[in-house]
Amino acid sequence: MARPSWHLDRRTLLRGAGISLALPWLEAMAKAAPVAEPPRRFCAFFFGNGVAIPKQDSTDAQQGWSWFPRTAGADYTLTKPLEPLALHRDEMSIFGGMSHPSSRMLVGHNTVDVWLTGADIRVSLDNSISLDQLIARHAGTHTRIPSLVLSSHGGVGTKSRSTTISFDTQGRAVPAESSPRRLFERLFQPHGSGTQAVRKKALASSRRRVDFLLEDSHSLRNNLGKSDQIRLDEFVESLHELETRLTRAQNWLGKALPRVEAESVNLDVSPDGPTDYIRTMMDVIVLALQTDTTRVTAYQICAEDGVGICDRFPTILGIGRRGHHQLTHSDGELEWAHYDRYLAEQFAYFLGRLSSIREGDSRLLDNTMALFGSATSTTHNARNYPTILAGGSNLGLRHGRYFTHETERPMGDLYVTILKQYGIPIDAFAESTGEFAEILA
Repeated sequence: MARPSWHLDRRTLLRGAGISLALPWLEAMAKAAPVAEPPRRFCAFFFGNGVAIPKQDSTDAQQGWSWFPRTAGADYTLTKPLEPLALHRDEMSIFGGMSHPSSRMLVGHNTVDVWLTGADIRVSLDNSISLDQLIARHAGTHTRIPSLVLSSHGGVGTKSRSTTISFDTQGRAVPAESSPRRLFERLFQPHGSGTQAVRKKALASSRRRVDFLLEDSHSLRNNLGKSDQIRLDEFVESLHELETRLTRAQNWLGKALPRVEAESVNLDVSPDGPTDYIRTMMDVIVLALQTDTTRVTAYQICAEDGVGICDRFPTILGIGRRGHHQLTHSDGELEWAHYDRYLAEQFAYFLGRLSSIREGDSRLLDNTMALFGSATSTTHNARNYPTILAGGSNLGLRHGRYFTHETERPMGDLYVTILKQYGIPIDAFAESTGEFAEILA
């Protein structure tokens, strides 16, 4: 049946003067065809070194600059560092008194590695799969790119001082991208040399080689000792992951990339201009979610322990004369708290972007969970993680409260609940003792 002329396809573009621009969601698009349930997305934003928490004998004015609200429940008052999030108060939950039990005895700077994993790295530094990558294994089969792993520094760093917050099924650090331009080109611009037929042949050849290696590994395993079998199993797992990536590339070969104009994002930025840089990274994340190029992202905004250019963000911004790490070891609590407020402003910007984009009868924010926080309260205290979870009303979340616990509660409880809202059949994560049902509608 022909579609009435006033019904628009969701991918309708405006064209003219040699450019094309995707239209925003319009009511006319909803009548074009039944819209399936919107994709469920997940985003994680990490900052190192904890937050400013004034001493108990501080004045009321000083206490107002503490990161955590003073009272729990729905009637809490946003503190100065969290005031930029006021517009999203009913769309977010704040958490206090939560941490990963095994990390509580760690030096705080080590905890960047375990924020999303909850692994016990006290002896061997061996990690486990991170929350974002577990969700990506479930949701990533539907998108061109399973997940985006980003950081302001890039790469992986070193164990216990990682410059990424993502870890694969074997606990290996997933390298983070730090260039918005490279990220944009990877997502939205054609790549690869040769014709489609040449690329298809190369992918098929690579897939066959991996299949041969997997076959050989099965016959070899029976002749090895136990320790060698373990090492071989780890290697085979890597081959399976490579096979999955090759299969994905084959399946998506020839499918058109989303039409996104580079001019729609300011890509001429660098960490030397923190605000433009961070917001451009967030803009590209929003585009990736909006176009369903990926449904999972993890961004380490600030690293731990003075690692990378992100340590200089406060001085570049004129918030004191010390780097982020040094700021947390000084008496300049007010300067530190001002930087906490700055980071909250950036998260508020991201939530505002998600709120402004319509998806049928809802918004992108309603279909996205956004986790924001650190793995220390103060710089060396690996307890009482400052944590905010926002969005996800269509994923069954109910917000508007500050949850706090006198006895530390496992962070894994929150993660189990998050995972279940993505339809992942899981009863435990890290050292969870149950679920965090209080956040469910």
